[in-house]
Amino acid sequence: MERFTQRLEASVITSICTQLNNLGWIVDEQSPENNVTQQRAKTEVQKQRLKDANGGVLKYPDFVLYEQGTSNPIAVIEAKRPGESLEAALNQALHYALPLGVPLVFAYNGTFVDTRHVFQSRALKIDGEDVRQFIDHYTSLRFINEGPEILSAPNDVQFSRNELIKIFKRQSDLLREAGLQAGLERFGAFSDILFLKLMDELCSIREHGGSNPPLPSLLRWRELSDRNTNERLEYAQEVIWPKMNELYGSIFGSDFPIQSAEVFHDIIEELSDRNFTGTDSDVKGDAFEYFLKNAYQGIKIKDLGEYFTPRNIVRTMVSMVDPQIGEKIYDPFCGTGGFLIEAFRYISLRAKKTEPVLNVLKNKTVYGCEIANTARVAKMNMILYGDGNSNITKGDSFANRNQNLGKYDVILTNPPYSQNTRHGNLYGIPTEDGDAISVQHCLDALKPDGRAAILIKEDFLADSGDIGKVREILFRTTKDLSIVSLPRRLFEPYTPTKTSILCFRKRGNRTRTFFFVVKDVGHTFGARKKSIPSNDLPFALEGVINPSENLPIDVIVAEKDRIKSTGYSLWCYDYAEVLPHTSSAERLQSLGNYIEQSGQKFSPSDSPDKTFRILGVNNTDGVFQNEEKRGSEIKQRYISVQGGDLVYNPHRVNVGSIGVVPDEIGGGG
Repeated sequence: MERFTQRLEASVITSICTQLNNLGWIVDEQSPENNVTQQRAKTEVQKQRLKDANGGVLKYPDFVLYEQGTSNPIAVIEAKRPGESLEAALNQALHYALPLGVPLVFAYNGTFVDTRHVFQSRALKIDGEDVRQFIDHYTSLRFINEGPEILSAPNDVQFSRNELIKIFKRQSDLLREAGLQAGLERFGAFSDILFLKLMDELCSIREHGGSNPPLPSLLRWRELSDRNTNERLEYAQEVIWPKMNELYGSIFGSDFPIQSAEVFHDIIEELSDRNFTGTDSDVKGDAFEYFLKNAYQGIKIKDLGEYFTPRNIVRTMVSMVDPQIGEKIYDPFCGTGGFLIEAFRYISLRAKKTEPVLNVLKNKTVYGCEIANTARVAKMNMILYGDGNSNITKGDSFANRNQNLGKYDVILTNPPYSQNTRHGNLYGIPTEDGDAISVQHCLDALKPDGRAAILIKEDFLADSGDIGKVREILFRTTKDLSIVSLPRRLFEPYTPTKTSILCFRKRGNRTRTFFFVVKDVGHTFGARKKSIPSNDLPFALEGVINPSENLPIDVIVAEKDRIKSTGYSLWCYDYAEVLPHTSSAERLQSLGNYIEQSGQKFSPSDSPDKTFRILGVNNTDGVFQNEEKRGSEIKQRYISVQGGDLVYNPHRVNVGSIGVVPDEIGGGG
């Protein structure tokens, strides 16, 4: 895949300077407070150590970062041209860091960052996720003092996710007392209140930094917390809400969502002593997961197509498309705004903060649409993270095809899965299938040379019918097409749906398509995620940006004609000559070559006096005895099986509900 943006190493150096400056490092070497040097060391002792390490030749790292007010080096940055190996850059940075006694190193190639804690030989992590950008002076010192893994806030204000869930549960119970329905209604009310709390924390941060707070004092949280029970609700209804509607009218409803003074008092008491800003980068996202999951108990949640995209996947996808200042970024299914927030941050860190640039960043950069009421939560999030909320709207993107034709440079999205739409007639392949329309909408909304990263469910890669037709259009009208296969359990505990990333540039085509298989993402799967050192995402990102078969992950390459011959399948294993990571190099074979389907359904009720063992199968227990019943008690029909039979649940086989019947329970039906 060609680089999305062709930049020389000199511009990479310029980008590093801009990012460091935005993070508060003093890059200007004429300043008495300077704590960054380029191609030099501060002291003669440091110069001599670098000379000795290079066989008598004085060589310098690209950047050395120093502890403020001292000559103590704390980090080395090594820059490389776009597409060059970060591993080589990291090794070079370590070569400079060791003689200087520097504890932290960073490697950067214009798109993403790799890191190491020199003394512990481990990547830097914050809240269990790999650091993929430069960090400020304060965070650098925390890594030095605390080790290669830190929390985003100190322990005295950092909540675990479980503690946050407990807070959300208590808030949900209080909102139930106030008469609000479970799900989006309670989540919406909680978001309104949480927004006031987070804005107050943001005001305090701005004041501490010597800048003006974004809210006037009469709208601050303390104006609520300092009042008694009855006054709190009255003040919120008569002062805060009208003023917030003046400031952010498209976000808040005209009526305050809570009418009980006692309940509102308890909510304020519960939240007042909490510090959410230091707790998580998107506490609203965690709240969104909680309120929606508990409202629909993991079943009807699928009907909404609302799945919270893991942050490490969002950050990887943003890096894949490398958005730039001046470009328009669009998420047609933006939910709470995760992709837009991360794209905003990505550009903001790399942009020079002049007044015209800030105006473009806030008003002409991020665009989003969401059919549910979470659109206003996305706007809240954008305000909290630097604004850019004015181009986020509530609506049905499927219906708005013509208004978005060819408008955007970049699309980043996780479309709703398995939805139907009545607006398919607006598209080239008219269909009710929302999965097919989602990708068509993204293709249509891109500018002629625009680029996209779309998180799609795995079925899209091989299904026939209308989806197959859309896939053919995608293949024929794009270039730089790469597919990143993600682990099946990535979205647990909310859904077992397996997903992949489609990454491409519009217009043109290529002779080869690259598939990258990700098995590890830096944490375990399931409800309780734990940090692990193995992470394939950086290698997949490197492969998408600079396609290569020489990566430490599974890479599959398919020629253009081969893909045509399969009906434009984009499922990677249709092109795997050997099973990945197998020494026997066995060819892929169909299971149908080795087993024979048998068994006819019968009605146990035909034998009312006979006892039948009813078996079940799932992906954790295999085949198990579910219950015993007399034939007269059974209304359904079943297939009779014997010990040694291979059985599966046809509705759950995609998540491993398959097993062999044990001899001791076989033969019972």
